[in-house]
Amino acid sequence: MKKPLSAPPPRVVLCVGLKSSGSTWLYNVAISVLKEAFKGAKIGAFYADNFRMFPPGSWQSRMLVLKSHEPSEAVLFLNRFTRGEMLVSVREPRDSVASLMQRFGHSFESALRDVTVESERLVALKRSSRKTLTLRYEDGFTDDEKTVARVARHLGVTIGAAAARRIFRAHGKEAVKQTIKKLHGRKRDPDAFDLTTQWHPGHVGDGRIGKYKTVLTAAQQKQIQAATKTYAKEFGYLPRKK
Repeated sequence: MKKPLSAPPPRVVLCVGLKSSGSTWLYNVAISVLKEAFKGAKIGAFYADNFRMFPPGSWQSRMLVLKSHEPSEAVLFLNRFTRGEMLVSVREPRDSVASLMQRFGHSFESALRDVTVESERLVALKRSSRKTLTLRYEDGFTDDEKTVARVARHLGVTIGAAAARRIFRAHGKEAVKQTIKKLHGRKRDPDAFDLTTQWHPGHVGDGRIGKYKTVLTAAQQKQIQAATKTYAKEFGYLPRKK
C-alpha cells in the first residue's frame, strides 16, 4: 500500500496592522519565509478584509497569507479554524494618521476614520487570539535582521541564517524602493498598488517617530487620542504622565 504524499497542512497566516505601521513589510517577509521553508508549495497571498475579496481559485492554495486592516469575523474564523498564525504591527496612532496624510495625501478625516476602525479591530484581536506576534513600529522591526527569524519561529518553521539574511536584504529600504520603481514606474497615484506585494508608489516613508507634532494641530491630536484611547492603553501608547 502506497504511503500518502507528504504535504504541509493547510494553513492561514493573517497579517494585520494599523496603516503605516510596517504591515506590508511584515506581509512580504512572511510570504518569503514560507516560500523558503516550503519550497514548491502553492502559496496564495492577497489583501482581504472579507471573503468577497478572495480572488478566484484561491481555495486551491495550500497556504494563504492574508493582509488585512479590518478583518471580518468570517476571516478571523478561517484563521482560527485552521489554527493559523497572526502577525500584528502597531504604531502610535497620531503618527499613523500623520503618515497617511503625508505619503498618500489622505484628508485628516479619512485617515482618522481608518485608524479609528483599525485600532478597534486590533484591540479585539489581541484580546481573542493567543497565536499572535505583535511588533511595534517604534522598535524598528523593519530595520532589524532578527525580525525575519522571529517571524519564522512564530510560523513554526526553520530557515537557515543565510536564507534569513537574504530575505532581510531583499526587504531593506533601498531594495523595496527599487522593487516599487519596477512595479510602478513613473506612476504617481499614491493609492495605486501591486496586487501581489501590496506595495504602493509612496510606501517607503522617512520612518520618523513623533512626526505628528509637526503635521497635526493640537486639536487633531486630541481627536485621535480620544478615538483610539482603548488601543493606546492596550498597546502601550498612552501619553506619559508629566
